[in-house]
Amino acid sequence: MNSAGPLHGVRIWLAGAVPSDATAAQKDSVETFVREFAAEVFRNGGHILHGSHPSFVGQLIAQAKEHVSNGGRKDCLTLAVSKYWSKDRANVPIQEWRQTCTVYETAEATGSASPRDDSLTILRQWMSERCDAFVAVGGQWWQHIAGRAGVPIEAGLAIQRGLPCFLLGGLGGAAGDYVRDHREVIRLLKNGFDEATNQRLALEENVGGIVGTICDQLSRLPLVKGRVSDGISFRILALDGGGIKGAFTASVLTTLEQALGVTAASQFDLIAGTSTGGILAIGLGMGLSPKDMLRFYRDRGPVVFPAMRFHRKWKSQLRSVLNPKYSQRALGHELEQAYYRDANRKVLGDSVCRLVVPAYDAIGGVCHVFRTPHHPLLAADKNTDAVEVALATAAAPTYFSSAVVKNLISNASFFDGGVWANCPAMAAIVEAICYLGVPLDRIDVLSIGTTEEPFTVKSMAQAGWARWGKTLIDLLINAQVDCSVKHAQLLVGEPRFLRVNTVTAPGMYALDGSKEIEDLIALGNRRASEPEILTQVRSRFMNGIDAMDWKTT
Repeated sequence: MNSAGPLHGVRIWLAGAVPSDATAAQKDSVETFVREFAAEVFRNGGHILHGSHPSFVGQLIAQAKEHVSNGGRKDCLTLAVSKYWSKDRANVPIQEWRQTCTVYETAEATGSASPRDDSLTILRQWMSERCDAFVAVGGQWWQHIAGRAGVPIEAGLAIQRGLPCFLLGGLGGAAGDYVRDHREVIRLLKNGFDEATNQRLALEENVGGIVGTICDQLSRLPLVKGRVSDGISFRILALDGGGIKGAFTASVLTTLEQALGVTAASQFDLIAGTSTGGILAIGLGMGLSPKDMLRFYRDRGPVVFPAMRFHRKWKSQLRSVLNPKYSQRALGHELEQAYYRDANRKVLGDSVCRLVVPAYDAIGGVCHVFRTPHHPLLAADKNTDAVEVALATAAAPTYFSSAVVKNLISNASFFDGGVWANCPAMAAIVEAICYLGVPLDRIDVLSIGTTEEPFTVKSMAQAGWARWGKTLIDLLINAQVDCSVKHAQLLVGEPRFLRVNTVTAPGMYALDGSKEIEDLIALGNRRASEPEILTQVRSRFMNGIDAMDWKTT
């Protein structure tokens, strides 16, 4: 086991199956190849992705289990399976598989004339988009219905993407028939070998020689364009701003953590949070659980945003014309009680995970990002007090005064990061690509909102400044959240971006509506409990594979 070996981070799509009409010798050769190839890839730091064909699964899991027992990571092997088949838990025991490897369930095609074939197409597309190289061995159907044979279809997807491909026809099955009947495919493999070498490899029957040749060639190819932390994906958790509506977010995370049985903060390579999302992100970084943070919103939210009787509310609104509506001192006190439970003050450098926390520099008039010292040139916030950062990102204009951060050369004032990144997904993606060197195609984003409501400014078409009022602020916030979500989806690809949020009636929940906290918690619990959300989060994010310690990578 060598996580820094010559195949470190390389994701290899292993396609094929033991042919149903294989001779005993062919069956033994294909199974031997699968075992030896998997062992060699795992030993050299690579990863195998496979579409869960029953004839390969046992061999792959056995090798992964041995790799894990020797100190390797479970993400050495990813088994992808369509929900079309995984519904049959008796024959597709994905819970058992998850003890040894990662499992991804792709969507089932519903309302289709050919649900089986369409579900298989979705599965194959997912595989093709998440690999760096393609290896095919064995395979079925060619002798019966060549058009249904998986190996040529999957090879076509890999070739279309320009991936290095290896077709091993010498061991029989559809791969052998495909190479024999379509010799022109040899010229399309783009694996660094010349045509004559690929022709010989396609007919080679010596399993040991094939394994060595492919692994040696893969180690010579520039397959990973950037750095990766766990090799298979770089998982980002992005938490929106929204005041007391952060209770919805905390409820979502609490539900996910309890349902999936893993610690949320341990599963993500980077956590980004703005405003109330920043308060949550920092809490997770300081070792608090989502349940702890949910209790913070439930118990201390009414203290920070006190409900008022009519006459007090009228006086407060009159006072807020010239002064902030709420006391930042009260919020700071409550955050200290939450973050510093052991009475020791904590700084960003103490975080258990990488953090990105947007704010706005009131003096410089520029966007600012507080971050853990996860890059040697970006370590200025290493000793910044965690509470000060939380106050800075949550200093919403009119609600709180600007927050002062004292660890800089001179004290600086900051306003809420929501003025430019209320949804911090794009800020997190930029951080991963530009400063951590993560390849774009390795990024998976879980973005959690704080509820949303239908929004329109149709009635403001002819409005002047006096009529716009708060509607202008709502317009700017809604527009930049919508922009961040859509651009993030376009950038990483919709299959690698999961948005968890819920739509509510207009005006139902306010940023400071502490009376609605229990309703928000119920909404978050309900949304996160939906089977589709749980399946996606378990497959892609909170899959039991801990993120590597950011302080050692």
